[in-house]
Amino acid sequence: MDNYVYIVAGLPELTSGFENTGFDYAVVKESIVELLSEKDQQLVELMEEGFDENTLGADFYAKAAESKNRFIREYFDFDGRLRNMKVNYLAKRLGKNGEDFMVELPEADFDEEKQIQDILADADFVQREQKMDELKWEKASDIARMDYFNMNAILAFLVKAKTVQRWAELDVEKGQEMFQKLVKEIRGTSADLDLSVGGK
Repeated sequence: MDNYVYIVAGLPELTSGFENTGFDYAVVKESIVELLSEKDQQLVELMEEGFDENTLGADFYAKAAESKNRFIREYFDFDGRLRNMKVNYLAKRLGKNGEDFMVELPEADFDEEKQIQDILADADFVQREQKMDELKWEKASDIARMDYFNMNAILAFLVKAKTVQRWAELDVEKGQEMFQKLVKEIRGTSADLDLSVGGK
């Protein structure tokens, strides 16, 4: 049986600041996984799929929605809706139909919709990404707010740890590369792009 109290008590403290250095998500994750049951390890594997841009799509979000784990279901429902809003925003700026690129999700109220719209209005790409990640951090905390020593607390920690790792590696130049990559995916072309981080 998993000793969640032992695992959670041993987790390092994380902050949502974007100036972290020397943090190694893979090492931290493995130190957690080796203490988990096979069933819980599978939850971590599913979470990892949600971190991989190459595996995200209708199949993944459907699988997450069918998970017996509440954190997985709620977090990736939020994540899917957030991604749809980002894709729709960018597609419209490129004169395309955003619905052609969005993942189909069941209709539901989305409490964060107005907040995400406000974030997307920020002209600075890197600032937008930071605010989006802060929102994801807050959502993970909200979902696991009453989960102190169980698997949901561990999954929420991994969401935050992945964010810390991402920003430990990211700089403004990398942010521009990410933006250009996303534009290419929406345009479906490798042609030279004239969009900058500032969205001009």
